[in-house]
Amino acid sequence: MNEISIENLPNQAFCSENIYLDDDYILLSPETPMLPALKRRLFDWSYKGVRAEGTPTFTEIISSVAAEGMLLKKGGPELEQEREAAAFFENLCSFVDKLFKSYSEGSDLKLHLISEQVKQLLQMTKTHKPYLLNLAEYESNEIDYSVSQSVKTAILAIAMSETLRLPAHKQIELGTAALLHRIGAMQIPQDLFYSNQALTPEQKKSITLFPVLGFRSLKAADFPLAVALAVLEHRENIDGSGYPRGITGDKISLYGKLVAVASSYCAVVSKRPFRDNVDGHSGILDLIKEKGRKYDEKVLRVLLLTLTVYPLGTYLKMTDGSIGVVAETNSAEPKFPVLKMILDAKGTYYADAPVFHTREDSEPQIDSALTRTEVEALKAKLPNN
Repeated sequence: MNEISIENLPNQAFCSENIYLDDDYILLSPETPMLPALKRRLFDWSYKGVRAEGTPTFTEIISSVAAEGMLLKKGGPELEQEREAAAFFENLCSFVDKLFKSYSEGSDLKLHLISEQVKQLLQMTKTHKPYLLNLAEYESNEIDYSVSQSVKTAILAIAMSETLRLPAHKQIELGTAALLHRIGAMQIPQDLFYSNQALTPEQKKSITLFPVLGFRSLKAADFPLAVALAVLEHRENIDGSGYPRGITGDKISLYGKLVAVASSYCAVVSKRPFRDNVDGHSGILDLIKEKGRKYDEKVLRVLLLTLTVYPLGTYLKMTDGSIGVVAETNSAEPKFPVLKMILDAKGTYYADAPVFHTREDSEPQIDSALTRTEVEALKAKLPNN
């Protein structure tokens, strides 16, 4: 181990590695900051140095309050709601996974069981919407893509239905359609959907059949026609270039248009076996580029009002070089979110995550959204919190 002089320790900082008082006793872990009070105690105890494996780096904290404040905040109601939302997401994924597997094995689809799950999603959206929408980018290697994509699409579709102020029974129908929009794909070899190789004409035709297969299954199970039509039409494009029927514009149902936009957004912000994902801001821009060709302009406006220009969890670089993450959005001002600041203009870490309300006349202004690669690089440098 390497010896580090107490005098050379910064007064208030996180360390990249464990700090040892001796060979066995860990004094500080990366998620616990070095504070002036601890440094004074080490002097009082007549310690001249501490130890570390390798050469640790220190990330300075600037704070208007003691750094303990940040650690205490982690146990607050916000963290509890975040955990509840994550648990709900995983439970809903587990339900959909079992549903898809039993369906693939020949079991019937039970409308009342699925509706009950959607009703729970409606309730969770009312109480945990910010955390659920942030989970639209939730990734896990343990959850099948079709399952997570279905759950994410249902979450976003329900949030969009709230923006539209649809009555509860229509929200349940839309949520059911979104949750089952990939059900027909369970009858098609899954490797076709995950392949990055050029598909044969026969393979392409098989893929374009999955909305039809889903529609037939829902009709056979006596699901509402509006739900079955949304599943049938969610791959149709406004200009008629979609499938399976190539219908255009107003011939596509509202549910079909909503599921199409929700599914496409969730797809671009989610990792696939053959491609990486993009950040939420870039995902919205990608969809807007297809306005009037793939997607209905009014439905895109609903997406924008629901997520805003900078969705929750988007990392933003400001014109002075500081960096913050979107903590709150405002549909009335979709370009001006509320940020929790992470780094100041000099690249110094904030301990207390000060809140910054962006406005048209505020300084600094938003410069750009960080890409996925930039976010991962930033997180790698930050203390574990």
